[in-house]
Amino acid sequence: MRTQFLSIIASFLIFSVCISSCLGSEEVEDYSTDATIHAFSLDTIHGIDYKFEIDHIKNLIYNLDSLPMDADTIIDSILVTMTVPFTVTSADTVFNTENHQDLLPAMNQQGQEGIKFKVYAPDGLTTRDYVLQVRVHEQDPDSLKWTKLDALNTSAPSTGNARKAVVKDGELLLYTSATEMYKTSTAPDAYGWSGAIAVSGLPADADITSLIQFSGDLYMLAAGDVYTSADGVTWQKNDALSGNVTALVASLPHDKVTGLQPTLSAIRQNADNTQSFCTTTDGQTWNTGETVPQGFPTQQLQYTIETNRAGLNKAVVVGLPHADEKKTIPWFTTDGKGWGSLETTADNKWCPAIDRPMLTYYGGNYHLFGGQMDTIYSSIAGIAWYGADKKFRLPAEFEGKTDYTIVVEPTEDPTVSAADKRDFIWVIFGGNSTENEVWRGRLNKLGFERQ
Repeated sequence: MRTQFLSIIASFLIFSVCISSCLGSEEVEDYSTDATIHAFSLDTIHGIDYKFEIDHIKNLIYNLDSLPMDADTIIDSILVTMTVPFTVTSADTVFNTENHQDLLPAMNQQGQEGIKFKVYAPDGLTTRDYVLQVRVHEQDPDSLKWTKLDALNTSAPSTGNARKAVVKDGELLLYTSATEMYKTSTAPDAYGWSGAIAVSGLPADADITSLIQFSGDLYMLAAGDVYTSADGVTWQKNDALSGNVTALVASLPHDKVTGLQPTLSAIRQNADNTQSFCTTTDGQTWNTGETVPQGFPTQQLQYTIETNRAGLNKAVVVGLPHADEKKTIPWFTTDGKGWGSLETTADNKWCPAIDRPMLTYYGGNYHLFGGQMDTIYSSIAGIAWYGADKKFRLPAEFEGKTDYTIVVEPTEDPTVSAADKRDFIWVIFGGNSTENEVWRGRLNKLGFERQ
């Protein structure tokens, strides 16, 4: 390799002598001192071009999006394209872009470690050093990873009524009854349940499964009345919204496209025994919407929000299918006042009827599961459903456990570090003699560092 490097220097000297002879002793030619790499790229990997960034301040070359996990079997012999003013060497050898290169020494290196390049300017004297780092996923980005965490404190009962969890202000609140709750931080490094916390202000017949969050406060139903809480501990009746409310359906965030303010959608019983949707934006006044259509679910409601690239919000809800219904049918709205069915009649494209269904828009798709906790069904638009990919599945330990509460916490700020990211799916088993268990799942790519 030393001999090849010396040949480069010799070529510079010969080149300089020849030019000097042609120009004459009194003529001096200026040659560029540019020794920068202007472009760098690799051959496609699985047909995809991965963009490389050249940081001329740190003299670092790296790919913005990590290569797939199996790329290590490709970059060990791959073509490299590099644009330089004159020539470049690596390990004292001319870097020949016509030959396949082994880039494994650059894989997932940190600092100034990696494959080193020395770029020579046309003047033959000016040089600049660069370091190549090739980032490759160490986890399958499309796999759903589950972790079993420490169970609730032993003081938490495993018997009793159904439970309901909600995420509020970075904490996971778990209600085991109208008078008792537990909480833990949802930060990845701060998990740990509190002891039993006494809840006050809720009547004994409060339906904790109706728990919903709207404009920073919590809402819950009790015999047609609405109760609210700012901290989740102390509750009080909201007289302005109370009376004949049969369901709290969904909480819609501010919509940047339509201008819709944060909106709570609910259902009220009318004097003629019909039901109507109603909405509030101030937590004090109901605005009557459309009549609830036949087939709309009114029990075990679970909603999710999809925000498209333009900023338009769409709320989608599912619930306990009616007794004669073989499907779990989602319904959607953009304002909460009227809901439309997303039912499909295509054979084998609908989601089977699921007891206590869980719906979430997660990782760019809708996902629906529950019942016997054995299958996740996925959909692009919430209409046609299919069994999820084997990489996106529930743990075998879930199957057959039917007493659970599930909540998803999105990462509100996508620019935070990987250590502070959320996007967790929390599954908490317990109640009705089911053993207490806490599981946390996340799609691997949602926990990666944003580049």
